[in-house]
Amino acid sequence: MVRPLLTTLHITNFAILESAELPLGPGLTAITGETGAGKSILIDALALVLGGRASEKAIRAGHETAEIAVQFDGALPVASKVLLAELGIDEGDGTLILRRVIGKSVRRSYANGRLITTAQLRALAAPLCDLSSQHAQHRLLDPAHHLEVLDRFAHLGAARARHGDLHAAWRGLKQERDALETQQRAAADRLDYLRFVHKELAELDCKPGELAAVQTRLQRIKASESLAKTLGEAGELLGEDEGARGSAGRAARGLARIAGLDEKLPALQVRAEEIETLASELAFDIAHFARTLDRDDRQLASLAERQDALLRAIRKYGGSEEALLERAQSVAAELDTDTVDLRLAELAKALQKQSLLLRESAAALHEARSAARPGLEAAVTDVVRQLGMPAASFRIALESRTGSEPGPFGNDEATFYLRANKGENEGKLAEVASGGELSRVLLAVQRACSDAVFAEGSHEDAAASCIYDEADAGLSGSTGLVLGRFLREVGRRQQAICISHLPQVAAAADRHIRVTKSESGGRTRSVLSVLSEAERVTELARMLGTVDGEGDTALAHARRLLAEQRSPERAGS
Repeated sequence: MVRPLLTTLHITNFAILESAELPLGPGLTAITGETGAGKSILIDALALVLGGRASEKAIRAGHETAEIAVQFDGALPVASKVLLAELGIDEGDGTLILRRVIGKSVRRSYANGRLITTAQLRALAAPLCDLSSQHAQHRLLDPAHHLEVLDRFAHLGAARARHGDLHAAWRGLKQERDALETQQRAAADRLDYLRFVHKELAELDCKPGELAAVQTRLQRIKASESLAKTLGEAGELLGEDEGARGSAGRAARGLARIAGLDEKLPALQVRAEEIETLASELAFDIAHFARTLDRDDRQLASLAERQDALLRAIRKYGGSEEALLERAQSVAAELDTDTVDLRLAELAKALQKQSLLLRESAAALHEARSAARPGLEAAVTDVVRQLGMPAASFRIALESRTGSEPGPFGNDEATFYLRANKGENEGKLAEVASGGELSRVLLAVQRACSDAVFAEGSHEDAAASCIYDEADAGLSGSTGLVLGRFLREVGRRQQAICISHLPQVAAAADRHIRVTKSESGGRTRSVLSVLSEAERVTELARMLGTVDGEGDTALAHARRLLAEQRSPERAGS
């Protein structure tokens, strides 16, 4: 499988870089230049496009935005492929372009032209690039990072993640148990109050929709009084004497007496009799309906009392009938200690089981770390001795906590110790290491972890590109020669890019890029140049410190240094 390569870095309006496109390739690339030329800007730009913190202060003066893009070509790591698939981003033809745009009011990240979050950008870039800078040195001073280094060397990434999952599950169970126990204690303090509320609500026994039903019934009963009065008046108007019924009857009898005088009068008599009959029937129906009206004063009082009780409870316990019913249920549930006790018993069993799994996992991690520790100690000691510390020794103190549940990374604590010189006392790395010594230890740790990954025959855990920001800080002379060969060897397995001030390191590179600073139109800008063979010799001579009148000697020295650092025998030493 062809490992992915960082093939292009494109920068626009970033710091004093107006526009630059840097072609990169396999092997070791050295980036050099005088102090202040802008070498560190490249590292800052790379850190930004790989998901680092953005600041508008990095935008070139006079411009609104800055843009940095990197291109990777080749088969991507599985982790990056999975994330691309989750984001719905096409891998294309094996090319991944990551781009970051920053402005005063703009922060955008892209992968193959698709807008993504900064966190997603960082996750995509993590398996592709390992950026070693002063931040990495600072992390090495933190004992919390030491255990992570040992786990990387021991290939415990997967086991460490599984243990973390076990710990998260255990912590979730414990938090639930603690919350229930707290609830139980609090419930005991307010038990009397809860019982009072429960008794009051149970006696009230409010049913869903009951208030509306009571109010409707009350309205009907109160309305029956008005109905009765109106119906009585209607009955009187239809009465036998002065009502419609009586009038119609008298009219019918009068018409009967004169019916023989005209042939049309009998028909009128019949109609008057019909009116009398209709009035009689209507009066009967009204009287019957009036008798069915509910005018029970006792029921009226009872319903009014029920309405008042419901309204008082609603105002007291929630403001609505629904809230009242929910309160009744919640109080009953809170008083149901049997349910809480049952769940606590279940949690106790689950915690016991999870604790056993967690302790077994922590023990396995400790055993693996203990087995790997001597190998990392020997590997780091060997490299720092090659890097100009012949009497140095490196040790890892691995201590296991007892008497408590394992943490998210197990029971272990690791601390790095260093003895830099013969006759000196050993001390914690964070307390005794100088800046140069810390640089050497960091390189040694990186070398040891990289060797361990490649020794396993699987390159998936190794970053495709390693970027070193002045890894040679504090080094010089023969130590620089060793460092150059070391980085050249890294470049055989992984793409390596190193910003360096040492000619010994630059001479070991397969590709050499020079950063220069110039002024034009009253503006300062940095220029990146890929050097030819002849230009490399000149740049190395400058780095060696050419003195007036010794130019030819310095150039010859530069050529010898190039030949020496490229020598297969040297490279493998």
